[in-house]
Amino acid sequence: MKRIRELFGHSPSIEAGEGDACYEETTESRRTSAPNARLCAITDVGRVRDHNEDTFHIAADGRLLIAADGMGGHEAGEVASALAVDALIEFFDSERLRAIDSGEASIEALLMESFEAADRKVREATQNGQGSRGMGTTLILACIQGDHLHTCHVGDVRCYVRNASGLHQVTQDHSVVGLLVRAGELTPEQARLHPQKNEILQAIGMPTALIPEVNTTTLVDGDLVLLCSDGLWEALSDEEIASIIDWEGSMRQRATQLVDRANEAGGNDNITVVLYEYIAQGGKND
Repeated sequence: MKRIRELFGHSPSIEAGEGDACYEETTESRRTSAPNARLCAITDVGRVRDHNEDTFHIAADGRLLIAADGMGGHEAGEVASALAVDALIEFFDSERLRAIDSGEASIEALLMESFEAADRKVREATQNGQGSRGMGTTLILACIQGDHLHTCHVGDVRCYVRNASGLHQVTQDHSVVGLLVRAGELTPEQARLHPQKNEILQAIGMPTALIPEVNTTTLVDGDLVLLCSDGLWEALSDEEIASIIDWEGSMRQRATQLVDRANEAGGNDNITVVLYEYIAQGGKND
């Protein structure tokens, strides 16, 4: 649980070609969703926690990808993350998506508005006695519009893009250690072990000013988009993450490897990954 303010060296666990698409499974510790061969999301309780406060949502066409990492403890963090994700799903209805496609609406403005709606929903739930006081969630939404990846987030959930030049972190962590890394006072490796690593500066539902960060990245055919909670990136270095997603397996196989390797590294937190392969219209992979 967070406090507000507070290599690929072995065979994959899924055989190649086995259930690469249209796969859904929920077990006591893990939920996996792979609506097609180019998209997979997994959330796993890890090896230390007794419940999972993470939540994800993926649209089968890849238009909307969402991940959330709740905080506040049992019957609080999971409530907050689920409410926030539901708010984003409700917000981006067919009418708003049509307005984005036609250019009638600003995607940046809608992203900011959607996070305000999620924040209201979590705050109202707290006031109405749903969950518990102090609950909140980090949150990230990725929206694919043509060849552009738009992200909006608060907290330390991350978006990476793997392209021809390497693995790139698109988002900045809204955390104490994130500030220290950007100031050059900590290395990313030191940040993973820092005693203040769980002190978040922004989150949905928390009594702090909500200033979501919006980023836009241009994608090319074959680029990989990864959303993940800190349960992944605190357990694995960027080099380890890159080595796994560079493997030639399906998105489900690669996502499974990411989660399995994070568990092998200790599984100290809930682990959520959303892995998507961008295919350009008329591209070599289309």
